[in-house]
Amino acid sequence: MDHYHLASQNLNTNLARYPVLAVGLPLIGGFLSAVPSHRHIRGYYESLQKPDWAPPSYAFAPAWTALYLSVGYASHLVARCAGLDTYPTIRSAAQTGLGIYGVNMLLNFAWSPLMFWHKKIGAALVTAGGLTASSVAMAYYFFQVDTTAGYLTIPYVAWLGYATALNYDVWIKNSSGSAAEHARRIGKDVNDAANHAKTGAQDAARHAKHGAKDAARNANRSAKNAADEAADEIDRKLR
Repeated sequence: MDHYHLASQNLNTNLARYPVLAVGLPLIGGFLSAVPSHRHIRGYYESLQKPDWAPPSYAFAPAWTALYLSVGYASHLVARCAGLDTYPTIRSAAQTGLGIYGVNMLLNFAWSPLMFWHKKIGAALVTAGGLTASSVAMAYYFFQVDTTAGYLTIPYVAWLGYATALNYDVWIKNSSGSAAEHARRIGKDVNDAANHAKTGAQDAARHAKHGAKDAARNANRSAKNAADEAADEIDRKLR
């Protein structure tokens, strides 16, 4: 992985200096990685048990196209700062960020064939986790080099986090075996605990609300009694 990181660092630094190549690299790579699994996507994806918040299959292509354009151009902005004419700290951050970007793209291009062609949901989940982690690291270094480049990676990072959560939920719902069953039990326990905490919080809120109302009524009653006593005292004195 270190060897690939260094190779991708040099390759991406050179290619990303040209906007067309910087944007074209993820677009072409994403397209080529999706071709083997394209005819499997719709039918297989529709057959899976998914959460209510899962997107339809036709949403993936436009979403990834926009994200590839965004992150590709971000790599171009960073590559402009990777030359010898920039400060060493900026140059180092740019080169490191581009190296991580290369590793990220490798994982990105591997995910679709794993998920839809080979139907390895668990392997795709591990890949998605690496994708999300590397995208966060990439965004961190991109922000150090160029703020605009950093902001351009935010939709990509957010989408990967969402896709990883979706991948996990699909794995839980559709996989068999001890690991998946254990994860399902953990998920059920967490959900039960969350529901219990929610119920407890609602009960506590109701008790607090009733307590506040009772306290307000008692305070109002006490104030009224005190006012009546004060009025009676004034009447006695006036007589």
